Amino acid sequence: MKIKKIFFLSLTVITAISCKNDTKSNDTISSDSEQNIISAKVFKVTLNAISKKDDDFCFLYTEDSSIDFKEGVWKEVKGSLDEQSIEFLFPAKVQPTQLRLDLGQNLDQEDIVIKSIKFEYNGNEREIKGFEMGVFFRADDSKCTFDPITGVVKATSKEGVRQTPSLYPHESVQAAELPKLFQ
Repeated sequence: MKIKKIFFLSLTVITAISCKNDTKSNDTISSDSEQNIISAKVFKVTLNAISKKDDDFCFLYTEDSSIDFKEGVWKEVKGSLDEQSIEFLFPAKVQPTQLRLDLGQNLDQEDIVIKSIKFEYNGNEREIKGFEMGVFFRADDSKCTFDPITGVVKATSKEGVRQTPSLYPHESVQAAELPKLFQ
């Protein structure tokens, strides 16, 4: 009789423990799924670039097809001689029609090299490299030069002061291409 009680008690404890672990596992899966759903509904831009010194980059955006940029997503960039992926997560429900890239405010920054830019939204993605970057973006000639083939962005100087490099949109291209991500 004692053996049956011990066996029954052991079985009850094992069942309770395994059920408790299953609940935790399901909570983790549920949380991960929710995070994936949330991040899928957020516009994300990944900039693969080389920035030799610490800096702050910004993607400014509009949602009305204008180039009157007032909203932006800033990202701190750690200097490195190696290529790095810099992710910009836009606020929920933002669907940009025009993007401008401001490449830092560090007055000691050297040339920046852009290798590629990837746009993602809800499972749709578009990556641009090389020549195609020059189709999407153009240099603000008063602040920098941009060679889309090599990806090199060189800041210009005015009266000995380094200007903040900016890449403006080719409006007609971005107005046609960006909305395709949101369909």
